Amino acid sequence: MTSAVRPETVTLFPLHIGEVEDGAAEVGRPETGVFVSLPEQGIEIIRDLQLGLTLGEVSANFARRYGEAPDLDDFLTALRDCGFVRQVGQERFDDGPEEVGAAPVPQMRGWRLFATLPAERVSWLVSRPALAAWVAVWLAIPAILLARPDLTPRGTDGRIGLGVAGDAVALTILTWVLLLGHEFAHLLVARARGCSGVLRISHRLYLLVAETDMSSVRSLPRAKRYAPYLAGMTFTALALLLSLVMRLSGVDSQPIPAIAFLCLTTLLLELAFFMRTDVYYVVVTWLRLGNLMTDTWHFVGNQLARLLRRPRRYDLSTVPARELRIIRWYSLILVVGVAVFIGQFVLFGLPLLVSFVRDSVTKIASGPDTVGFWDAAVLLLLAVAHFGVLGVVALLRRLRPVAEGAR
Repeated sequence: MTSAVRPETVTLFPLHIGEVEDGAAEVGRPETGVFVSLPEQGIEIIRDLQLGLTLGEVSANFARRYGEAPDLDDFLTALRDCGFVRQVGQERFDDGPEEVGAAPVPQMRGWRLFATLPAERVSWLVSRPALAAWVAVWLAIPAILLARPDLTPRGTDGRIGLGVAGDAVALTILTWVLLLGHEFAHLLVARARGCSGVLRISHRLYLLVAETDMSSVRSLPRAKRYAPYLAGMTFTALALLLSLVMRLSGVDSQPIPAIAFLCLTTLLLELAFFMRTDVYYVVVTWLRLGNLMTDTWHFVGNQLARLLRRPRRYDLSTVPARELRIIRWYSLILVVGVAVFIGQFVLFGLPLLVSFVRDSVTKIASGPDTVGFWDAAVLLLLAVAHFGVLGVVALLRRLRPVAEGAR
């Protein structure tokens, strides 16, 4: 039966529909964190469905406006895959695909910290004086480093002086304290904007990280999203600035230089916007894009299928033309960036890791009455913990996809 004569109605979950910009608007469910960019034609279909019109009436309205009938089956399938459809006719879907082989709907999973905190209690974080202070932090750092280039963090600053094992443990603890502070800043500023997020452990390729899902921020006007996205980097910049000020004041003993080194490393890593870093979300917001990363990987997959003379795996027909042009350019950055990132690990990091494991096993064989035994044991334990947790996190993320807004 064609959609033109179908009497069914479609019930959607409550959806946020943003303003139409460049012929497209963002549509999503803030509670699941799933947002997509749809052209105006798709928005009109959704609004007709929300009015309770039958599929036949929706099809007739579309044909009257654009001179041709829409492919409602494909459109509904796409909405269904996003978890936007509650019911079609008598068939109820609840909160996601249940049929065998269906793609799981991305979700906001993790620890919902500060979700019950009243927004007005932290609204001062996005007040004009606070935002001016944020800018001052960012301006102060290059000013200090230009005046005192000798304070620029270096790799040797990571040596705290506690011995090999002691330094490794101390740096691991400092790294995670700073990472959690970075993510708490995201959560608090998102709450100040009236949104909430979830904290979880995730990964950036082979790096284990803490991650905040702020998908609900996409329900805000674009101008108000920058503060939540930049809050984490600003916290890290503040920690770096305090470390530099302490060194200027004569407090130059560890772990102050180590903290400065870790902060600078974190900020530089955020520039790698071929991954879902803070800078990636700022760029996506500034360029008024939808699901850039996901759509780009789909585009790359289609290009590979084309080279192999196989059918396309992904339908990108609903992606606005303007975004498709950006995706073509971004796909080059994405593929090259990921290749370089993984390549440098394979060429340099992996041989170093293998050498480290071999030396550690040799030291452990020397017996527990030597210092080398305990250094090697602690380092091996940290390495196993890192890659073990990384493997579990990567597997869970593959089985249970997260929303585009997870950063």
